[in-house]
Formats: sequence, structure tokens, C-alpha cells
Amino acid sequence: MMLLPLGVALNSVLIDASLALFALVVGFYAAIWYVKYSSTLENETGGAEGAQSDLEARANEAARANMAAQQLRDLAKNVASDVGAHCTLVTGITNELGAIDANSPEANASVTVAVSKILAANEKLQSRLAEAEQKIEVQAEEIKTQQSEARTDALTKLANRRAFDDTLEQNLALQRRDRRPFSLLIFDVDHFKRFNDTHGHQAGDEVLRSVAKTLSQVVKVSDVPCRYGGEEFALVMPSTSIAEGRIAAERVRKSIEAMAVNFEGKTLQVTISVGLAEGTKGDDAVKLIRRADHAVYASKEAGRNCGHWNDGDDCVPMDVAVNPNKAPLEKPKRKTPAEGQEEGVEHLPDYAAFTDELQRRVAESHRFGVALSSMHVRVKNYANLEKEYGDAVGKLLLDSVAQFIRTSLRDMDLLGKVVPGEFAVMLPGSCEREATLVATRMQTSISNCAIPLGGKEVQMQLKIGISGVGPDDDAQSMMARALDQTSEKPEQQPVSIA
Repeated sequence: MMLLPLGVALNSVLIDASLALFALVVGFYAAIWYVKYSSTLENETGGAEGAQSDLEARANEAARANMAAQQLRDLAKNVASDVGAHCTLVTGITNELGAIDANSPEANASVTVAVSKILAANEKLQSRLAEAEQKIEVQAEEIKTQQSEARTDALTKLANRRAFDDTLEQNLALQRRDRRPFSLLIFDVDHFKRFNDTHGHQAGDEVLRSVAKTLSQVVKVSDVPCRYGGEEFALVMPSTSIAEGRIAAERVRKSIEAMAVNFEGKTLQVTISVGLAEGTKGDDAVKLIRRADHAVYASKEAGRNCGHWNDGDDCVPMDVAVNPNKAPLEKPKRKTPAEGQEEGVEHLPDYAAFTDELQRRVAESHRFGVALSSMHVRVKNYANLEKEYGDAVGKLLLDSVAQFIRTSLRDMDLLGKVVPGEFAVMLPGSCEREATLVATRMQTSISNCAIPLGGKEVQMQLKIGISGVGPDDDAQSMMARALDQTSEKPEQQPVSIA
């Protein structure tokens, strides 16, 4: 009969040990989190820099962190208390079992009562532990939410300065260790104070939210867009060289320039001044940010709504190519309106020349993993317009369309002609999503302008097909997919970007 009390006592010891370990883990987790997280927030609230509202927000974060940590510590203390009480109870019952005379007629009944007490005690403790586990899950979710909020800008929902600093340090460490390239883009919204004074701070906030949304839509998934402070934004671009960064920077600038913000019945637009720098072996965060900032100031001095990149010594306009010898290349001369006739359809590369260049870019994309997209652009109803007004008028219409398309393209993009009424476009460094934004700009640009013709105004419309490069693509297969999307065959449904 004495084997049963011994087994019961051993079982109680195992239960008590497990529960004690559980309490220890909970307490350790609470203590570690409290020291690491809440103390960090408290330290940040003690600084003299930043706006008062920001200090108040961080003070609230610290208070929430303290409260969550205190609740976890109280929970650990309660669990430890429950375990102690359970241990005392089981010890007492075990002692009772040890005192039972095995030869007594009441022995079996006494053992049954003792076991029932232990089972009831275990059930009660299990219930308390289940309740504690549920509370821990709630607190863990609260901690997770606080950590996310602590790294997110409340207005724009982008990563905030704290998250930006961490991301920058991580990429600098990878650059030093693995020589992994990365680039930093910083930009300011042009004349934002004047904008706020004119339209009000609520309009300004709406613009900042729209800038953040547009920025998030036109960057790569691996990029980290941040609100750097005020009207300043930053973009950390991992595994991105300065050449690739220049493409991304211009894409960001043009997308925000084309952005329309509707606020209280008004359509508002803003531009940005962009600075870009690539992280180097000798950089720390301060040096890299300073170089990107210098490029921003160069853009402001150049008239704003433009971009510059810092080559380590000088700030160079964004459309000046990277020179390995750091000798600035001559900036391509932009044609004046008087020279616009030289940009007519007859001067565009034909389809054979276009596909030759596209094939070269496809091979480059396969070799280096650079994004690439192509488009087929069809002028709707061009054949009917040409038939009604004649070949000469048709050519003038196509020249106008070519001009409109060019306003949506970068210097590095290529526009070619396919057949009358159809164009081909190559977008190096742009994925299909980015090409879609370009196509939208094209359609918006031409739809907002009616062309006077024969005493009436003709509204031109474009049908656009887009194809991103795939691993097995060549130039012909890319263009075939884009052409298929603009097909006017009745049995096919064209893909139109509107």
C-alpha cells in the first residue's frame, strides 16, 4: 500500500518542478522585455530634441510598456504563488498518506480521499495556468502591437526615424561584411511650408499621406520607405547600386510629380527634390546621410523638382551616367521646343532597330537580374482618322502622340515605331507594376489634351499592352505578349490600362 503514496508524491514533485520552471520562464521573459524595451522608450523620452508632441507620444509608449511589463511581472508572481500553495497542499496530503496504516480497514478509503484531494488540487491549478496562459497571449499581442507602433509613423504609416536608423545600420553592416551594395534616397517636398500656409495644415497632412502611399507603390518589396521627419522622406534600397538607384529615384520623382491629391474639392499637386548616395566601405550612418542630404540641396539649388546623386566628391544630376573615374560626364542637352520637329515619328527607330536594342537589354537582364519591361501602344481609331483626313494629317497626329508619350518617359527609355498608329516602348529597370504607372501617365497625358483638327477637336486615346521580362524571354516573345494585349480581334479581350 505504501507504493501509491510514494508514486503520488513523486508525481507531485514533477508537477511542482514543471510549474516552477513555467513561472521562472514567465518572470524571465517579463524582466528581459521590460529592461530592453521600456527602458529604451524611457531613455528616448528624456532627450531634448524633437517636437513636444513627439515627446508626449513617446512618453505614452513608455507608460504603456511599463504597464505591460508590470502586468507580466504580477502574472509571474501569481503563478509562482499558485505553485507554492499547490506544493504545500500536496506535501500535506503526502504526509497524510505516509501516516496511514496499511493494515487498517480504513486504509483504502483514506488513500482514495487523499488521491481525490490531489486530483482536485491539480485541476484547480491547471485552470489557473490556463487562465495565466491566456493573459500571457494577450500581453504578448499588446507588446507586439506596441513594438510595431513604435517603429511606424502615425501620419503616413511608413517606417519612422527609429526604424530608418535600424535599417540603415543593418545595411551598412552587410556592406562592410559582404560588400553588398545598397543605396539611400532622401527627398523633400518642395516649398512645403508655403504649401501649408496657402492650403492649411490639414491639406498638408493629406499631401504627406499621398506622397507616402505613392512612394510605397513604386518601390521594390525589399526597399524600406520611411518618413525621415516633417516633409522629408527616405528610402533605403538594399542590394541596389548607384546606377539602379538612379533609375528608382527618377521613378519616385516622376510618380510624385504626376500625383493628384483631391482635398475639399481642390486638386493639389507637389514636386520633390531628390538626393541619392550609395553606401561605401568607409561610411557610417552620419556620413551617408550627409552625402544624400548634400545631393538634396544640390537639387534645390538647381530649381527643385529634380534629382542629384553624390559620387563621393560631387553632386551630379540624376540623368548624368555613373563614371567609374568620377570625371563628370557631359549632361545630355535637352532639345528646345524649336527643335521639336526633329523628334517626329520619322526619326524614331523602326521595329527592327527597336527589337535589336530590346534583345540586348533582355540579355543584360538575364545576366544581372535587372528589371525590364516593354510596351505596345496602339492609337485607337487611327486608321479611320487617317482615312478621313489624309496621310499628312495622320502623320501630324502621330507626331503629337509621340510627343505626349515622351513626356511620360525617362531619358534612358526607348520609343520606337511599329507600323503607322502603333509604337513600341522599352523601360529598362522597370518591372510590370512600374510600367503600369508609366502607361497610366501616358493615357492621362493624351486624354487631357484635345487636338484641333478640321474645325473640331479630336480626342486621342491609347490602348497599351505591357510585358515584363521572364527567365525564358527574348525580345520577340516579350513584344508578342504586349501586342496580344492590344489586339483588336473581336474574339480576344484586349488588356487596357485606364
